[in-house]
Amino acid sequence: MKRMFYAALLVAATTVAACTPDKKTEDTEVVEAAEAAEEETGSETAADTTLTDDKKEFMKQLAQHNLLQIAIGRLASTKSTNNEVKQNGQQMVQLYTNSQTKLQDLAQSYGMPLDTVLQEDYRKHIEDLTKLKAADFDKKYLEKVTDVQKDALDSFDGVLKDNAEADATAFGLWARTSEKELRAQYEQALTRQQQLKNDQ
Repeated sequence: MKRMFYAALLVAATTVAACTPDKKTEDTEVVEAAEAAEEETGSETAADTTLTDDKKEFMKQLAQHNLLQIAIGRLASTKSTNNEVKQNGQQMVQLYTNSQTKLQDLAQSYGMPLDTVLQEDYRKHIEDLTKLKAADFDKKYLEKVTDVQKDALDSFDGVLKDNAEADATAFGLWARTSEKELRAQYEQALTRQQQLKNDQ
């Protein structure tokens, strides 16, 4: 009788063990899945939080270009005697203030500070324009605008050459969009410059 009881008990224990989920196995699978997800997220973040020294330097230079264009635009809106040039100056202030805000937001996302004051090398451009007489200002203003834009575009070319079209990082997306906007502004400035020459 005892043998039958123990045999039944053994069968019952085996059945319960077979039907009960392996807690250790489940826990291990959950931990492994969590670690895999963390590694995947970590790798994505790392790809979008590290900037090369060249890209950092480029962003600093572009910030100065933006500040210079804002200052040139403000000067045009007050010094020019041509209403179209005045309006263009106001538009430049708005465009490049917006561009600078986007750049600052991008830099902040990478934990990188940008200068908010125009450096001495760039201030010289403003001093040169300020010294001009009103009659000479409009022509020199448009020349200065296109020169600064051309310099910025050259910098973009150097950065984008090494930046794949498939790069979906915050920097990559910003750089391609900003370059297109700047190129459109440059072409418009060249057109205005030619129109001003024709009117003279």
